[in-house]
Amino acid sequence: MPTMYKRTFPQVPANRWNAESHGSAGDVDERTAKSFYSIDAATPEEAELRVLAWIDHDYEDDLRHAEATADPVPVAPGRWRVTLEFDTREE
Repeated sequence: MPTMYKRTFPQVPANRWNAESHGSAGDVDERTAKSFYSIDAATPEEAELRVLAWIDHDYEDDLRHAEATADPVPVAPGRWRVTLEFDTREE
């Protein structure tokens, strides 16, 4: 189940849950962009929340319209691929 941006996140540790960015798809339909990440977590839901927390903490991007979705199967034990989809339209 996708996780939407919210105001309360877990505290981001110094190792950033070993988060990695794997690029982006840019504007996929002139209003939506996608970025791809991998991160350590126990569940896909925790991975989604951690990606949002990490980006919010380190980059302070506007994630009000962001949605994170983890793949249903981990890429390795305790490691998840997460797709972040966000609205690129200005408000």
